[in-house]
Amino acid sequence: MDQTWTVRDLPVLRAIVELYEETGQIVSPNQIEAKTGLAAEVVQSALRALDSEQPPYVTKMQRYASGHVVMIGAPTGHARRAVGAWPTAETIADRLVSALDEAADREPDPERKGWLSKTAAYLGSAGRDLAVEIGATAINRQMGM
Repeated sequence: MDQTWTVRDLPVLRAIVELYEETGQIVSPNQIEAKTGLAAEVVQSALRALDSEQPPYVTKMQRYASGHVVMIGAPTGHARRAVGAWPTAETIADRLVSALDEAADREPDPERKGWLSKTAAYLGSAGRDLAVEIGATAINRQMGM
């Protein structure tokens, strides 16, 4: 079976998020086709696949009795995180490791440079779970949790 996420489903999901951000209104398959350049039947296949995801990617998908999707509601936080519009604990962990690497590159003091490099290396490998936990804590605090 061919992999559909990167060539079909993700571009459609990204278009849904972008179109909703631009207009604040429901999205139509025609708008997605125009934004992605994908054929109507490809967009419909992607919408069917995305509609079965739990938690859902959109608040609502309206269909004709034939199953043809005609309206797509607002994207959820799950959709926004999937396309990179909102952070995940993993992306925050990656940013933390990158920031430590960059700080080490700029650091003139050899001892501090070494500590920064070692910390980045640890959080990027064996300590990855800790870095992800730090990312999750940061997201939860931003959300007031």
